[in-house]
Order: sequence, then C-alpha cells, then structure tokens
Amino acid sequence: MRDANRLFIASDSNADGLLDTAWKTTRKPARGGISNLLCIAEPLDILSKELGNVADRVTVILPWGSLLRAVAAPEVASLLQIASLCSSDASIEVVFSCDPQCDAGESARLGISHTDERHIKLTLPELYRQAGLRIVAAAKLPQRELSMYETAWAKRLATGRPRDVWRICATRKE
Repeated sequence: MRDANRLFIASDSNADGLLDTAWKTTRKPARGGISNLLCIAEPLDILSKELGNVADRVTVILPWGSLLRAVAAPEVASLLQIASLCSSDASIEVVFSCDPQCDAGESARLGISHTDERHIKLTLPELYRQAGLRIVAAAKLPQRELSMYETAWAKRLATGRPRDVWRICATRKE
C-alpha cells in the first residue's frame, strides 16, 4: 500500500476487525502510517451498492464468514457484488484457506463442503464466469508465502499448522 498515487479501501463487515488498521493509518508515514487508506465497516452487499464499479483492483485476503462462502463455495450473487465493484478489466486476487480439519465447524456452518483442487480448478471457474469474472490462475499458495500479505492473520497462518491455502487471480470481463 505504499503507492501514494492510489486510494486504498480496507473493508470488513465487522468494525472491530478494522480498528487496528484504522489506527495505523493515523501514524506518520515514517512509522507506517497510510494517508491514502480508507477503512469502511460495511458488508459486501452495501459496498457494492454504494461504491459502484470504482476499483481497478480488488484483493480479498483470508476472508472469513460470508465473504469466505462468497469466494470459495461460491455464491454467484455475492460474486456479482464483487464484480460490481470492478471497473472494466479490473484484476481480482483472492487468497483463502478453508482447511477441512482445522476449520470443519466453520465450513459446515457456511455450507462449504470442500475446497480441494478439483473444486478450485473445475467448479470455481464456471461460477466465477457466471458473475462476469474470468479466472486466469488458480493454484495452491505455499503457506510460507502468506507472510508477504500485510495482515497479522496472514503472518500468523504463514508459520502455523500446515493447511491448504489457495490463490485465485481473475479479471472482470465485459
């Protein structure tokens, strides 16, 4: 997020999830402050209505709850909301982990039955396509590479118990 010529928006439907990030934006730039970051505590359905197609890039890093279901199960209606945030030819990056052993309770609650390679490579592309998104790459991300994402949760998972992590890259097609 060091590109001073761009506006970044961090969003979480749970305002508590943004408190640390919002606090960091107020620091001086030399101490990690980010003056071009807005924090918005709204769910995806509200964001998509309020913001429209303003984003040339959407990044979803380690979602949980309904956003995880939206990108991993997925739900076409929710993928349409993500697509509606995107300008033409925008890029979308989704990094998620829904481990069948570690996250069994949450997976069952969300109705995510599996996130194996077959699901990622065969099921997701068609559902994303129905939402106007074209998957250009879908692969396992080595767990240690999570540390390159600037979130405390990503850094924690990077060195935690072994788990599958998936990275999907897509574009919005007109």
